[in-house]
Amino acid sequence: MFYLASFAKKCALLLLVLTIVLFIFFPEIQKQPVKLLSLPIGTTVYYLQIASNGFFEGLSEIWEGYINLTDVREENLQLRKTIAKLEAENSRLREKEILTERLKKVLAYKEHTEVEMVAAEVIGRNPSQWFDTIIINKGSSDGIDVDMGVVTPRGVVGKIIHTGRRYAQVLLVSDNNSAIGATVQRTRDEGIVRGVNTDSLQLKYLSPDSEVSYGDLLVTSGMEGSFVKGLKIGRVEDIVRQEGEMFLKIKTTVAVDLKRVEEVLVIRSIQDES
Repeated sequence: MFYLASFAKKCALLLLVLTIVLFIFFPEIQKQPVKLLSLPIGTTVYYLQIASNGFFEGLSEIWEGYINLTDVREENLQLRKTIAKLEAENSRLREKEILTERLKKVLAYKEHTEVEMVAAEVIGRNPSQWFDTIIINKGSSDGIDVDMGVVTPRGVVGKIIHTGRRYAQVLLVSDNNSAIGATVQRTRDEGIVRGVNTDSLQLKYLSPDSEVSYGDLLVTSGMEGSFVKGLKIGRVEDIVRQEGEMFLKIKTTVAVDLKRVEEVLVIRSIQDES
């Protein structure tokens, strides 16, 4: 056993001496371990370098993308602001165009009538449930007075019930306190129109013998002095004939869309009406 251990030590020493001799007298052999070692190390470094470059390139691309995205968002925000500004400007110009067209119609109607009229704009509506009224921007300083008729080219709007120096209040024809003398244009029957709501009126005091029919046009009779004859009020929409009743129950439409009226004409004088 001791002999084997001694022999192994001698062999190991001999191998070491031979290795030293080979490294000393054969330099090329010295490079082999380095080459063998450099292969896995180089490969590892290579792939680490690729991974590192890829990581930093990716990080750079992400950063550049973020910067670009921020720039794009800012540009989009500016574009949206510009578009909103242009849309608002376009809306204002469109509104002016529409207003001009409406005023042309109102003024053209005024020029072709034989009465003195004052053009006015609607500047407010009464929110109260008791009265159906609007406020216009002309008043006593413009010669406006109570009981003057208010119209549009489409027909009757109502009557002046109160005036201030720079404004006036108009009781709409649709109010149930309103009463306007009316004539059935086709039959010439006369009655009184009273308001029901913004879409309907009642024609009262027509005899059951009247030949009034659906669709007949109602116009102002001119009897109460607020309106000239022949202005549109509405059309017959429904007729109820009840036995024993003294008068017909007649429902009519309103010629003017009272919810959307924006410009009106106030009849200041009808002295020239023939």
